[in-house]
Amino acid sequence: MKTSLLPLQKMFIDTLRADTALMDKITGIYDDVSKKAIKPYVTIGEPNVTPFDTKTSTGENIIWTLHCWSSYKGKKETYEILNLILQAMSKSPLTVDGFTLFRMEIVNMNVITDIDGETRHGILQLRLYVND
Repeated sequence: MKTSLLPLQKMFIDTLRADTALMDKITGIYDDVSKKAIKPYVTIGEPNVTPFDTKTSTGENIIWTLHCWSSYKGKKETYEILNLILQAMSKSPLTVDGFTLFRMEIVNMNVITDIDGETRHGILQLRLYVND
């Protein structure tokens, strides 16, 4: 048994960075964002893993959160970024090194005003079913 977390994170980063429409809209995609980063940007958030085993294989049911951050006054830019993320993730079949990605689906998506009262925070949770 092994975890797909590192290959999945790499797949997210590579897929999103390869999308020119998304990259034209944001300043970067980060695993660890610097305090000096300029909005709008995307961060790779937190995975939550539970077993996804069959009679013949072991795997993971993963809910992974992606975040986007915007200083735009209103939610429009955040909606646009979330849409670009979804388009990038669905353009072509996704591959995860060493694993089989069976399905990916939206669990939840919302936009909130962050604690500073100004930043718009887009939250996208994706469910991924992965077998090794």
